[in-house]
Amino acid sequence: MAEGKATKETIVKALVALCQEKNYDKITVQDISQKACLNRQTFYYHFKDKNDLLHYAYYRRGLQYLVSDELALTNWEESVLKMLKEMQICHQFYLNTVTAIPKVLTKEFNELAKRLFVRLFDEVDQEGELSQTDKEFYARFLAHGCGGILIDWLLAGADQPPITIAAQLFRFAKDIEFFAYRLYEKDWNER
Repeated sequence: MAEGKATKETIVKALVALCQEKNYDKITVQDISQKACLNRQTFYYHFKDKNDLLHYAYYRRGLQYLVSDELALTNWEESVLKMLKEMQICHQFYLNTVTAIPKVLTKEFNELAKRLFVRLFDEVDQEGELSQTDKEFYARFLAHGCGGILIDWLLAGADQPPITIAAQLFRFAKDIEFFAYRLYEKDWNER
């Protein structure tokens, strides 16, 4: 098991390194295998194709911070910050792959963020004021917005410090919570 994870990590490192040298759409499985000092069969044992590897690489180089079961309202800013720092370190890899096929990162990030937001709404909505349909819609809306911010940040060179982006997202979430509370309070008082 550990050997398989080590081999997969070697393949991820090879892809990330190759993205420093050439465009993602010009990189072949043969290139990745050679860079990793492995044969193609080993590559195909672990991944079905280059895009399957890309999905895995996104998790290993950033998105893993959004999948923790311990992620909650109290610590999500810290997890987002870790993700952004990792993405900044691997910026050329992200820039290269997002430029070639933006839908892969967008889809992966949005799905993770949506699940995270639904979980956060469940945590905040102790009284059960929100329907599951509303939670899903709000989560999808916020996930797309955050995904757009993420892609824009990557395409702009990841030049803003990760702490700035994470802090802005945290303030945004707190403002939504504050104004939502005020709206529900006003609505409740008018009943």
